[in-house]
Amino acid sequence: MSVIVIGAGPAGLLAAWAAASSGADTVILEQKPKAALKLRITGKGRCNITNSGDMEDFIRQFPGSGKFLYGAFTRFFREDLLSLLATEQVEVTEERGGRIFPVSGRAGDVADALVRAALSQGARLRTGTRAASLILDQDRVTGVRTGDGTDLYGSVIVATGGKSYPQTGSDGSGYILARQAGHTVSPLYPSLVSLNIREPWVQSLAGLALKNVRLTALTGGKNPPGGFGEMLFTHNGISGPIVLSLSRDLVPVLESGQKVPLSLDLKPALDSETLDQRLVRETAGERKELATYMKTLVPRSLIPPLLQISGLDGRKKASSLTRPERDRLVQVLKDLPMQAVGHGGFGEAVVTRGGVSLKQIHPRTMESRLFPGLYFAGEVLDLDAYTGGYNLQAAFSTGYLAGISAAGEEDMHG
Repeated sequence: MSVIVIGAGPAGLLAAWAAASSGADTVILEQKPKAALKLRITGKGRCNITNSGDMEDFIRQFPGSGKFLYGAFTRFFREDLLSLLATEQVEVTEERGGRIFPVSGRAGDVADALVRAALSQGARLRTGTRAASLILDQDRVTGVRTGDGTDLYGSVIVATGGKSYPQTGSDGSGYILARQAGHTVSPLYPSLVSLNIREPWVQSLAGLALKNVRLTALTGGKNPPGGFGEMLFTHNGISGPIVLSLSRDLVPVLESGQKVPLSLDLKPALDSETLDQRLVRETAGERKELATYMKTLVPRSLIPPLLQISGLDGRKKASSLTRPERDRLVQVLKDLPMQAVGHGGFGEAVVTRGGVSLKQIHPRTMESRLFPGLYFAGEVLDLDAYTGGYNLQAAFSTGYLAGISAAGEEDMHG
């Protein structure tokens, strides 16, 4: 049995390792000159490989599509992945939120380990080779025609990634191959991406990171999307974990031309009344100016915009704040308004929302329901999760399942 894997990213490398380990003659086609370019820059070059959460937690992180992953996660989950990496001398460490990283802090170590693992089982890697089209023989896929016109025959696994970070090779080419075989591709959006903010004061804070804050999108629904944790101000707007997760819900709204009001709670641990009582207590007899006192509440660079938005005079003695002035200060600390007007696009997005319809894929094998001999794995599928290592684990798991299924195809089809 021969297996052709298109794409040498996390899903493709796991697929190749699994197929070759199962005895298949396996070749990986990678259009870029080096394997796993996107993996090498993921997590700001540190690579959040997976998460320590249980399977149900993983399933919940994939809105609307998580149940599809039971089959893949049952066959190959976190412990299997970490065991494989340990075999290749990659040690890992767990950080906040259950995120698991390589101890070295180098995403390249993970990429190199997966390449080594696949090649050690006999898989062959052909870089600089583009898969131009699928070879269809009546009702099945029998191979791939490469960019130079060469025909390769065998089962085919499409693991090309989505459209995010297109400079690394995930340029949407997998969707073209999927459509060639009659597959439906749902609308594609950048996900886990920074948000552009209208207010100029936001850009003046570029580089400022906030911890333990709550960001909420005021979309008009009963349960507005939001998150608690860390965020970062950028030259164009905001980023960081809670912003990236929120972007999944907001990008389609922004793409429709709408603006999205946001509310930033700088003191989510305190309700407004408790915060007001704290201000009364701390400013009583306080000789410092308000702007100086506010350094005990927020980072220094945040003080000028807060004073401007609340209409308060920073030179005023903190102890002389009136009740209405305190109310305005509490208001801006609990509900700092911003307006999202755009996003960082596919060039900055961590993953792609949308992709090959899951209804047309067998979840127990990752094989196409339309064309036997064709498999899909990783981000090319209509699967995307919030930030935290879940997307990469899905790529590894679906890649593995596609690999062993394609390698055993003769047995499966009798």
